Amino acid sequence: MENVKVVRLHSGSVYDDMTNFFRKYNSIHTQKNYERSLRNFFMWFIGKEIEVVQKDDLKIRNADMIGFQNYLKEHPVEYSNTTINNILAAVQSFYEFLEINEYEVNSIVTKVKVLPDDSERCGALYYDEAEKMVSILRLDKVKGLEKAVFVRLAYTTSFRKSTLLSIKYSDIKLDDNRGYYYINVVGKGGKKHVVPISKNLYEELLSIKELNYYKRYNDNKIFHLSTKTIQKMIDSLKEKMSIDSERNIKFHSLRNVAAGFGTLEEAKKHLNHSNIATTETYYRHINEDLSNSISLRMEEKIDDSIFEKLTKNELIELVLNQSYGTLTQIKKEAKEKLLNRRDV
Repeated sequence: MENVKVVRLHSGSVYDDMTNFFRKYNSIHTQKNYERSLRNFFMWFIGKEIEVVQKDDLKIRNADMIGFQNYLKEHPVEYSNTTINNILAAVQSFYEFLEINEYEVNSIVTKVKVLPDDSERCGALYYDEAEKMVSILRLDKVKGLEKAVFVRLAYTTSFRKSTLLSIKYSDIKLDDNRGYYYINVVGKGGKKHVVPISKNLYEELLSIKELNYYKRYNDNKIFHLSTKTIQKMIDSLKEKMSIDSERNIKFHSLRNVAAGFGTLEEAKKHLNHSNIATTETYYRHINEDLSNSISLRMEEKIDDSIFEKLTKNELIELVLNQSYGTLTQIKKEAKEKLLNRRDV
């Protein structure tokens, strides 16, 4: 039987070569990240899915890459600098691959200044500060109530900015059996997330509908604030509250307020994190006071009888000065003791 020589026909499509570019990397995780990065880039750059990108679509200037970097920096999803650098690195690597494979591109123009590491990008904000922000915003003459409720919902639910701006009134349901409302959203990575809210907060959300300017909207969304307005709002709040710039407070800091309450596992569930190591970063950051460290506690031996030496008012003051998470737990236990007393 005559040997048949099989010759693979090369289609010459950009997507074929892009697929080979992905397969250069052994890690499936890297392949998927690069594919996601290039999908985002070409959709922003030419409004096309990567499967239909043509050779003529590949012409690029350095100004385009800077524009894409700025687009990611201002995105409602609030990408970290590290994430932005990784996305741009994928685009740069792809253009180097194209140039090696004799495409008419100049990969050097895709090089842009790397953004500084911002692993500590979001400073800790505390519950009393978040409440004060709400009080200040209520006095704002331009959309004051809407801004105040926006911030209140942000630190209560820990939803991201993009999620908050997408919530509709129809996303909120009443739990008839338990008497509270809950919000159904789809968060980062397409993960479903359900967070309960109080009746009081729900009523505040409804009150936005009664504002005169709200009648101009018919999309059923609760909030109509631009990202620039939100940024100006945070900048103004920091100035009015004399918050030091070194604390690096951002809107995202509101999301982490809840990390000061409850256990690490509770915080993980509330923040909708897949990995508890991610939660631990926020949890540790919000509870960064080292005065209660093991190394200090083990050396400081104080007898329990010290409480008996305090007056009633001193003891109450001591309790009320605890962190909000600790105070909430104490209140719950106090309530249980009162209920148990009635049962006797």
